[in-house]
Amino acid sequence: MTLKKPVMKKTDICIVGAGPAGSFAALFLAKNGILCTLFDKAKFPRDKICGDGISGWVLTILSELDINLLRRLSEQPFILPSYGIRIAAPNHKYLDIPFADNNLLQPGLPPGFTGKRFDFDRFIIEEVRNKKEIDLREATEITGFEKTKNGITLTTAAGEKIESRLVIFADGANSKFAKNPGGLEKNKKNTMTGLKAYYKGVTGFHEKNYVELHFLKNILPGYFWIFPLPGDIANVGIGLDQHRISRRKLNLKDIMLESIERIPYLKERFKNAEMISKVQAYNLPLWDGKRKLSGDHFMLAGDAASLIDPVTGEGVGHAAISGMYAAEQARRSLGNENFSSEFLLQYDRDLYKRIGHELYISSRIPRFIRFPWLFNMMVNKGLKSKTLQERLSLAMTNLEVRKRLKEPSLYLKVLFGK
Repeated sequence: MTLKKPVMKKTDICIVGAGPAGSFAALFLAKNGILCTLFDKAKFPRDKICGDGISGWVLTILSELDINLLRRLSEQPFILPSYGIRIAAPNHKYLDIPFADNNLLQPGLPPGFTGKRFDFDRFIIEEVRNKKEIDLREATEITGFEKTKNGITLTTAAGEKIESRLVIFADGANSKFAKNPGGLEKNKKNTMTGLKAYYKGVTGFHEKNYVELHFLKNILPGYFWIFPLPGDIANVGIGLDQHRISRRKLNLKDIMLESIERIPYLKERFKNAEMISKVQAYNLPLWDGKRKLSGDHFMLAGDAASLIDPVTGEGVGHAAISGMYAAEQARRSLGNENFSSEFLLQYDRDLYKRIGHELYISSRIPRFIRFPWLFNMMVNKGLKSKTLQERLSLAMTNLEVRKRLKEPSLYLKVLFGK
């Protein structure tokens, strides 16, 4: 008896990875009435290690997708509104910087949120499930690909083959496809290791739920963070690039726990706190320069494209942005019947036009914040200068102001009172 050869499924657009980049790409496609198949190796809801910040970038892209979806997110019980950031210097003095609120998307909405990624991803994936245009294939791992004259053929772990004219690879920090076909190489200098755990009972937060970055002397230009969450819970973690971890022979877990136990102001805030989860580690592929993010019949999005901000660790917002632009490029490619590398470069241009300057600026800032004395002087000065506080507040949302934070002349003027 002759066995029949399995029928290969053919489709226009496949998305590998249903995190923020992949899900937002699928949702923007659905908004335009375009069908797609969305794969993820996990079954949702699934846990995802993250700092749990939901930035203004996420809110902006949600508003462009569906303002009512943004409103519904703001009403979820797992969401906590956040109105600013607390920056603590190596000398343990801190500066509270409110987010500038002149760009609020709707009256009553805060400029940012915090919320567990487990819950945020579940919220977004439920929206995906409700879209008839999206064929969501959970618990389906894509293990390989093959380029063909018609596109790219994906192979699942079960041996199923799907031929797609266009593939959006959005499979995260450990992407199998970032290197091939993406051409992106990882290195220790631009890969951050992050550790995080959940605590209950941490005290001393700003009344408006500011997220906190504590720049400790022994891990500069990395930092220790505390993000408040609903239910008297906090996301507590530490991050530094792998190059410095290896060179200095650091144990981040020990540093994180010892900082809580030995630094007086942290010890006071954690004296009645309890760790309610294990300490988890994850990798963050930091942006390290403008590189090609597309090719014949494919695009890279989110962490697979190494779009994480080198200073703030912003990842979810940039993933959402890349998903939106990948969907727009997919719409153009379908309309023009053109999936060539040259045509798909419009995706790269659109994405870099939106966030390229911000990423470039952030990639230069660590050269200044690695010096404890300079950081201490800046915060000391900021505590006395309303002008600097306002400038830093604007820098959170205004790119032109933020550009000046990388200029040595700005720091000199601040230090000498000019």
